[in-house]
Amino acid sequence: MAKKILILECEIPVIPFEDTLLLRKENELLRASSGNEAFNLLENNKIDLLIMDDKLPDFTVEDFVADVRKNPKNREISIILLSSVVKEPPKGVNSLLPKPIVSADFNEACKKLLQVESRKDMRLLVYVQVQGFVHSNFFLCNSRNLSASGILILTTKNLKLGDSVQLQITLPREKEKVKAFAKVVREAKEVSSQLNAYGLHFIEISEKDRERIRKFIQEEKHQ
Repeated sequence: MAKKILILECEIPVIPFEDTLLLRKENELLRASSGNEAFNLLENNKIDLLIMDDKLPDFTVEDFVADVRKNPKNREISIILLSSVVKEPPKGVNSLLPKPIVSADFNEACKKLLQVESRKDMRLLVYVQVQGFVHSNFFLCNSRNLSASGILILTTKNLKLGDSVQLQITLPREKEKVKAFAKVVREAKEVSSQLNAYGLHFIEISEKDRERIRKFIQEEKHQ
């Protein structure tokens, strides 16, 4: 289900966008750089999650959160506060994350508050070379993340939701490529480049290759 997320950051961006559900195309991201700008967006949108920095130019954190909660419309909004100073979450804040932000903790807090179902397979943020074939056309791309059930690729190729893609994935330190047929299930927002980002779900892959991916991810996670 689509979620509407308001991001309130006033200084240097601190949110770890890579490998988070914020990149999913179905999520709509709104941005504000001040408390007053955030209130305008809250007034005109049904926000599911508010992610805010602790440095606001026009409010203290406590006053801003209290004013948000005064409006009955906003009482169901989940609020994540990112702070290097605050040690206990102020009243009205659902989750407090200390800076510097740990990507895994940030992602887990977002999933919990948005009630997003966790993926069964562990994902790894990793860049590996991928060869693709779609509609008999060959293209090269790289992964952004990888799991035993799917892959997020970055490519100059234009794909469409529902496209079936034949993949050959080169895992580091292995000569034999992982082979799979996959379906494009989402377009992701790629914030750091001009490449297209697509989430692909494996619809046909041997159990041997699936286990090779799981083993590779486990080894990389423990390095």
